[in-house]
Amino acid sequence: MIRILLFIQLFPLFVCAQQRLSLQQVVMQAQQQSPSYYKARSNALNSLYAYRYYVAGRRPQLKLQASNTSSFLGNIESIRQPDGTYAFSRSKYSYSFAGLVAEQVVPFTGGALSLATNLQRNDLFNPTTNISYLSAPFMISYSQPMILYNSYKWDQKIQPLLYQESQKQYVEALERVAVEATGYFFDALAAQQQEAVLKSNVANTDTLYQISKGRYELGKIAENELLQIELNLLNARNSLEQASLAKEIAYRQLTQFLTLPKNTAVVMALPEKIPSFSVAADSALVQAEDNRQAVLSFRRQRLQAEQQVAIARGNNGYELNLSANVGQAQQGNTVKQAYSGTNLQQNQLLSVGIAIPIVDWGKARNKIRQAKANKELVEIDVQQQERNFEQEVYLQTQQFNLQQKLLSSAARADTIARQRYEITKQRYLIGKISITDLNLAQTEKDQASAGYIGALRGYWNAFYTVRLLTLFDFEKRERINYGFKE
Repeated sequence: MIRILLFIQLFPLFVCAQQRLSLQQVVMQAQQQSPSYYKARSNALNSLYAYRYYVAGRRPQLKLQASNTSSFLGNIESIRQPDGTYAFSRSKYSYSFAGLVAEQVVPFTGGALSLATNLQRNDLFNPTTNISYLSAPFMISYSQPMILYNSYKWDQKIQPLLYQESQKQYVEALERVAVEATGYFFDALAAQQQEAVLKSNVANTDTLYQISKGRYELGKIAENELLQIELNLLNARNSLEQASLAKEIAYRQLTQFLTLPKNTAVVMALPEKIPSFSVAADSALVQAEDNRQAVLSFRRQRLQAEQQVAIARGNNGYELNLSANVGQAQQGNTVKQAYSGTNLQQNQLLSVGIAIPIVDWGKARNKIRQAKANKELVEIDVQQQERNFEQEVYLQTQQFNLQQKLLSSAARADTIARQRYEITKQRYLIGKISITDLNLAQTEKDQASAGYIGALRGYWNAFYTVRLLTLFDFEKRERINYGFKE
């Protein structure tokens, strides 16, 4: 008796210690702290930094260059003499160089334009002592490695698409987390509901068993019927033990997914507010085409296939390398003399290299054909992806609209099955029906209860799947977007 009173006093504390979780709370927590969220965030950061790297590479680059080559202990080198012969001479020296270079890629051609200024100092310690300077106050250079293929032009088309894809992919990833969280929630809710149903069955069957023992002693029922009820009670208790374990497993899987503390006590709240609206397939497809990452992916795949054709045409064996350098330089024994401007000399260098294949046995031609064949294959694959994309949106929209009707029917069936069971139980107690009819009513009640939870799962899974496939909230009539911060 004391234990019972103590339990009654402490029961409110146990209830308060449990964390009551609704479906929306589970989804929100999953989108903020689940492993799937952190993975989506890491992928988004990776794409963001890759795009910033690309953008930074297209901006002017300023570099400081410095070098020094010294031989303070002496070094024997081969030196060309005025008569054209070579002689070995030991010398001690220090050659120093420092300069600034500003470089900019020219997107239209793929070449590199640079402006530079530098200063060189040569110190000779042996066999004679001498210090000299060479300044280049201004130099302009242009380098063009290949004219037939411009990688910067293609990057300008593809890299922004990749970044836009990553932004939409982040939103899709969080919506996919919502679908995943819905599965964990209803696994826990179904297990919780099953345990509650079986607890009720055990209590009802135990009551029937106690009543039936009295009726058996009075000779109103046969021993076989009493044994059947006792067997039902044993089976109900065994099923309850299994259901309790299944609930514990489902709870732990949910708390682990939400990264909650290991000993967190939770209880699932049955979703009561069901949004009532329908989604037109045409409207869903329009939103999907406007918002989904896959649509950008289709365009990118086509561009990359065209890029491979351009690469094959550019690498056909024909080469034209161009390099030009124009500037001014001046020598002097001091820094001041080197920058005095009284004896500036023009420096000019032009380098042109060309290669023309004469016999390649169709190597370049077949490489281009291969790239074109791959482009056709990509086009076929992308067209199939587009058809699958449209079909998935259409079918899932129809599924969502159907689930609302199924949920309404399942709710009504659950109510009817409960009422029928109560009526059947009362009729059994007054001897109007057999135990077989009572067992059938209980089975139908349990099936209807599980069917209602299953219909709830189907509705909310379809609800979040439509959001995932369209990135649009049809309940609020707005585009889905999640703010992303580093």
